[in-house]
Amino acid sequence: MSDSIIDLSRGLPKRELSVEVCIIGSGCGGATAAWTLASAGKDVLVLEEGGDYTGLDLTQRDGAMYDQLYMERGGRSTSDLSITVLQGRVLGGGGVINACDVVPIDDAVLRHWQTRHGLTDFSPEALAPYRDRALADLSANLPSEAELNTNNALLREGARALGWRGEVMLHNRVGCAGTGTCLIGCPLDAKRNPRFVAIPAAIEAGARFLLRARAVRIEGGDREQKTIHVRALDPLGHREQGSLVVRAKVVVLAANAVASAELLLRSGLGNEHTGRHLSLQPQLPVSAIFDREVRFFRGIPQSFAVTEHERVDEASGLGGFRIESIGGTPGIVASMLPKLGHEGKAMMTRYPNLAAVLCLIPDGPNGRVRLESSGRMRIDYETPDEQRQRYRDAAKAAARLFFAAGAREVHVAGARPLILRNGADLAPIDGLRFEAATVPFLSAHQQGSVRFAPSAKDGAADPDGCVYGTRDVYVFDSSGFPTTSSSHTMAPILTVSRYLAEKLVARLG
Repeated sequence: MSDSIIDLSRGLPKRELSVEVCIIGSGCGGATAAWTLASAGKDVLVLEEGGDYTGLDLTQRDGAMYDQLYMERGGRSTSDLSITVLQGRVLGGGGVINACDVVPIDDAVLRHWQTRHGLTDFSPEALAPYRDRALADLSANLPSEAELNTNNALLREGARALGWRGEVMLHNRVGCAGTGTCLIGCPLDAKRNPRFVAIPAAIEAGARFLLRARAVRIEGGDREQKTIHVRALDPLGHREQGSLVVRAKVVVLAANAVASAELLLRSGLGNEHTGRHLSLQPQLPVSAIFDREVRFFRGIPQSFAVTEHERVDEASGLGGFRIESIGGTPGIVASMLPKLGHEGKAMMTRYPNLAAVLCLIPDGPNGRVRLESSGRMRIDYETPDEQRQRYRDAAKAAARLFFAAGAREVHVAGARPLILRNGADLAPIDGLRFEAATVPFLSAHQQGSVRFAPSAKDGAADPDGCVYGTRDVYVFDSSGFPTTSSSHTMAPILTVSRYLAEKLVARLG
């Protein structure tokens, strides 16, 4: 580990550090901001709560990797336990553990932000060069035909049989060998994520990174000099074992839409909008059993998407739903299946014949990050009836796709599991009510919570990312997005972070 990446679990270099810019979070938003600001000659320090895992440190073992790469070991959820909220906690952030899908912000979404949310600066013309730069930073490319594994090929086969629109998605892999363990990190370092692009470039420009560094409070957010209180964690990140303070003129939050809002709330910063307007973009898993071997746990997990039912326009932004293939390692797959105990074990014996998709549902800002009187962070989320109906429509569409591709049976997991064996009768799906904690929803694309708006009456941060009521405390991650930006947030976060960071550089001079 270089002198520019310091692991606080091995000892505190100092009890107090002074820098010009302190960035909290090392993922797509934080690493990109660090690269931009350090390249402009700014003294930049990045705080990352997780450790540094690359190459063979990524063991492909579910238990150890969820423990080390995810917030709350992958167990973070909404307060009613309805939605598992997956967030990275590792140097490089969510780009280390995502499925590598590159889906830029659509022009219509940006027009929606302009016309409905007053973000006049966020025009497609203004962001076009930053969107292109994001694709270049990611080495975005189309998977080859040979890289479409059987799971994704079956989804495409079903779409063609039904005459539905679909697409092979861009990804950011270079040198992929098809291990299939993307969600717990790539042991071949084939992902062109921030850990291998923005972070090395930021270090070369002079930025420093502190690992196992948990930012717990920002003091003096309305003053020229801010104090960030930091707790050092043990080598596994389980316990706090020391503390230090960082003094900075500029603070940039890029810790994810949940953690960035949480830190502001703990610091008493922001206005009544802080923590509100949270989008979780819940994903509904649907699986199927085929007579043929699928082996969806090998190859690229997500490469084909059915976009027939996705809608995007200036008036309403991104809506409808999107269906994408997904694969996974045994641990998370077992938690998504419709049976438990001995029946669940028997179902896992058919693991090689299993196929799966995720139904991605762009949601309204239905959630909220808040602190209880005890200080515990909670994520509240309400699901409107209209959204529940889209889940049913998406589940029916997924079932039709699977049966069109030759599935023997289709599963919707839940407390009352639904197993379909006849593609001609999908009526049982209409009975799904999606009550709290009955279906294993996933959230991997959290957005909102510190919403950008032209005035404090409409949002928590201004269009430059500065949190209302503060002096030079910014959010440069998906926290600021007023609505769902895309079906996958990696490219949008890179785009917006560089755009806002360059504007900050111009202001700082």
